[in-house]
Amino acid sequence: MRYLTAGESHGEALVGILEGLPAGLKVDIDFINDMLKARQNVYGRGSRSSVCRDEARIIAGLNDGVTTGAPLAVMLNNGNCGNKGNFDFYRPGHADYAANIKYGLGDAALGAERASARETAMRTALGAVAIGLLKELGIQVTAYVTQIGQAKANEGPLDEKMMCDVSSVESLKAVLDEAERTGDTLGGKLKLTISGVKAGIGSHVFYDRRLDYRLGGALMAIPAVKAVESGLGCDFAYSLGSRVADSFVNTGGKISRTSNNCGGIEGGISNGEDIIFTLTVKPIPSIAGLKTVDSCGNECVTGKVRGDVCAVPAACIVAEAVAALELAGAIMDTLGGDNMNELIERYKQKGEL
Repeated sequence: MRYLTAGESHGEALVGILEGLPAGLKVDIDFINDMLKARQNVYGRGSRSSVCRDEARIIAGLNDGVTTGAPLAVMLNNGNCGNKGNFDFYRPGHADYAANIKYGLGDAALGAERASARETAMRTALGAVAIGLLKELGIQVTAYVTQIGQAKANEGPLDEKMMCDVSSVESLKAVLDEAERTGDTLGGKLKLTISGVKAGIGSHVFYDRRLDYRLGGALMAIPAVKAVESGLGCDFAYSLGSRVADSFVNTGGKISRTSNNCGGIEGGISNGEDIIFTLTVKPIPSIAGLKTVDSCGNECVTGKVRGDVCAVPAACIVAEAVAALELAGAIMDTLGGDNMNELIERYKQKGEL
């Protein structure tokens, strides 16, 4: 499986092509649009999300709502998403300056068009299709906020507006509201869990077939994500090996682990435990009053540019989508199958020792 996206933040539309889907997968357009809506409507989003309503159109690859094995083509009209930004200063932390140097655009705002997080709307749409495929195999992908700024969230039932435990909503809202009041932004962390993945997906024989390479790279490519940790992550550095090894046990003929510090992947291959990643998302750098230069090199300060207060809740939706795309691709690479019946049967037969 592979996918491509195209389109600018304020262009006519975003388009995407997803190739390699098996035939016979029922595509739920309502679920795709629900994910797009969730990405737009979570807490911390700016004014653009209130005027730009995404609705996916599938224009190729389906017959009566079911995949045919041909590439799936999806379109999102930008419609009322507003006009391209009109500013002549480089925003620290954005792609404006680097893109202008690389491509010689001569326009501080133009470099932001393709680099904008708006592009993740299409990855979300395509990822929703991959989530549907994974559900047919009994695999579930979930992500939730664990921290915003200095405020940490508990684990528990999810509030879909904040993408965190319901008992933590008010404390996280408080730090976000204070940042918005002062004209600032916040980052944070989110946890991604993939359950139901059998052992044996991915490979150790080449670096680019490793499942943690594929998932880690895809997650790192989400705008504003600055760190990706697998399993215990950075805490491995402070631990004794004897205390973090995931020991095996055999209970009534079923092999399992006493812990899951490796986060479900060993040697680039799924080991049957939940796959777990932690993502760190930086504060959005669209802030007025930062020292910068304009496109002529003159020193100035950044002006007001429309932006979100925090990207962490929205990044949960995007993380689910891109992880699903990569995992579905890895499963197809491992098991093959031209149609869903073949794929489901092969996955069922993927057994243990």
